[in-house]
Amino acid sequence: MTRARQLHAGSHSSWSSNHSSSRGGSLRNRRPKTKDSLEKEKRIRRLDEAIVTGNIEELRKLSVTGSGFVTDGIRRRAWPLLLRTHVPRRQAAANTSVPHKDDDQVRLDVIRSFTHLSSETKSQQAYKKQKQDELLHVILDVLQRHPKLSYYQGFHDVCTCLIVVLGKEAATLAAETLAMFFFRDCMLENLEPVLEQLSLMTALLKLEDPEVQEFLDRSETLPFFPLSWVITWCAHDLQDFNKIARLYDFLICFNPLMSVYMAAAVVMSRREELLEVECDNAMVHTFLTKFPKTVDLELIISHAHQLYITYPPEALQKRSEIWLDENSCVNTFSRPGIHLYDSADEKISSTPIDFTPIDELLSKPRIKKEKGASALSKYPTNSLQLYSRNMAAMLVFSAASMGTATLLLMNSAMFR
Repeated sequence: MTRARQLHAGSHSSWSSNHSSSRGGSLRNRRPKTKDSLEKEKRIRRLDEAIVTGNIEELRKLSVTGSGFVTDGIRRRAWPLLLRTHVPRRQAAANTSVPHKDDDQVRLDVIRSFTHLSSETKSQQAYKKQKQDELLHVILDVLQRHPKLSYYQGFHDVCTCLIVVLGKEAATLAAETLAMFFFRDCMLENLEPVLEQLSLMTALLKLEDPEVQEFLDRSETLPFFPLSWVITWCAHDLQDFNKIARLYDFLICFNPLMSVYMAAAVVMSRREELLEVECDNAMVHTFLTKFPKTVDLELIISHAHQLYITYPPEALQKRSEIWLDENSCVNTFSRPGIHLYDSADEKISSTPIDFTPIDELLSKPRIKKEKGASALSKYPTNSLQLYSRNMAAMLVFSAASMGTATLLLMNSAMFR
């Protein structure tokens, strides 16, 4: 089933469920409510109340447990609140007359998007073209409003997810917030900031599962294999759109580093299979880049949240002595004046986001939060060289699973 059909099928199912009581028929023909259906009704009531009252903390709790925000209809109400796009923009319209430096690459990626949509008939071709035009509009709006940002291959996957759930107009606003608050480290001049984020996964594994990290060390496997998971929130790696949307429910609610906690949880969930793999760099990397199709997403979300509570981003940096930049989106997420939520109790703000402070940060040089060497310098030089040499071979072995991540790594300054 295509993503579009899944969306329409889910919407129809939700409508049918919500209106079953209004249809004709005797009581004997009505199905008795099950424990699951009662729990779903209770969750939907809690979600509705949290959305109406703007209760961020309650939405966070619900994003961690059960089925998250349940339906795309609820997501269309909850995501804009969490991303603070439910109020008009403060900034002026984007300057579309000046092409962005990455304009050509964006257009190439858009042409290759929405491949799941059929284009056999003229109407199908027109629909696919419409969706591609919408995607182009969403991406270029972000880049033209914030020309200091750089496009990366994978951001189109994020924007595609937003369009499917929210529609063009709401997706345009949501993409700007995600770019500036959550994916900013991915949208700088090179990939080093996001690779440094991934370095913190090594610290998590050492703390929680040292046997797994020792195995990765012996195989000289660097922590960059989940790059596409982090830069697309698995939109590039999961085929089931319901799982993608469920993961977005969770990741939208927390610090941008949560995707790294999620990656660590996935690795630990596969420890038994992993330790049976031949302790060889290419073999281990190829195994790990494939996001497991049968993963229990609820267990992963629960474990990632537990890791986040146990080792909060700043505490994790201090404990591991792996410091991200002072102006990393991880370290500024809760900074006064840049925080996504204005008030101390994190209630939804009724004022539009002022992106000016973040635009100013984008013009400043990168400075470590604490003095010390780059996180990437902690890895042995020979391991980095081996990783660089093996990238071409790894692409041959696992092109389908590596996709965007491989292309990004091979073009990163660190691997030149």
